[in-house]
Amino acid sequence: MLFPYCVKYNLQYMVPQGWWAAHPGCVPGNSFHMMFRHFPDYPQPWAKNWLREVIGDYQLITILRDPVDRAVSGFNHVAHHFGVETLDQFFQFNHECNHQSRWLGYFGRDENFLERNFAGVGVTEHMNESILLFRRALDLNMEDVLYAGVYRDTPKAIRKEDLSEQQVARIRSIDWLDVELHDQAMKLVESRIAATPDMEQELREFECALADFSHPLWEKRGPFLIGFDPENIWYEFTGRHGTVKQLRELPP
Repeated sequence: MLFPYCVKYNLQYMVPQGWWAAHPGCVPGNSFHMMFRHFPDYPQPWAKNWLREVIGDYQLITILRDPVDRAVSGFNHVAHHFGVETLDQFFQFNHECNHQSRWLGYFGRDENFLERNFAGVGVTEHMNESILLFRRALDLNMEDVLYAGVYRDTPKAIRKEDLSEQQVARIRSIDWLDVELHDQAMKLVESRIAATPDMEQELREFECALADFSHPLWEKRGPFLIGFDPENIWYEFTGRHGTVKQLRELPP
């Protein structure tokens, strides 16, 4: 996933680009400081130029996922929604090889690619630590990066632990470039975690807040919206005094 980070950008300009998603901040003018969405065109020069022309200066952060985990998730998605029954069918018709590396513009033989191109890099294996690294990279407060889970997972047709050694090896062979990039991300993230002062203490406080909506950080965080544009807001969330005050689909 690619997450362009920008400051003081008005949400109304997002409407023509429906494939963007916006995380509006609750501030006057309906402006926000984060844009997030899958962005497969980013490696193309025209897309980078478009971003700079429309947004101005921006910083990028990205989170990478283990290619085997991603392939299993992709298979479960198409099995649930489109009736795909076997991994062979999935790899023949549905799987995009080296999905993550292609979308980020990585073509191999560049051990410093992530460090050179992204202000922040994360991995799902260290999700909360990655978010705290983003916080530091983008000079945000801890309350700014609090999150609440709203994703509803699909039924599992297969789990990673169900795969044979041969199936795992096949996925890693098919997505060899993603494996290379994920390995690079893991090394970078783990080295940054080890080099970050007070990371363990900060992680404890962060995870305490995530588990308890009465934590003082939620009072600082305030309400936030999740959606594509002003006409398509999915949720409004507010954590207050140990309860979820609002976590609902909003009317049109």
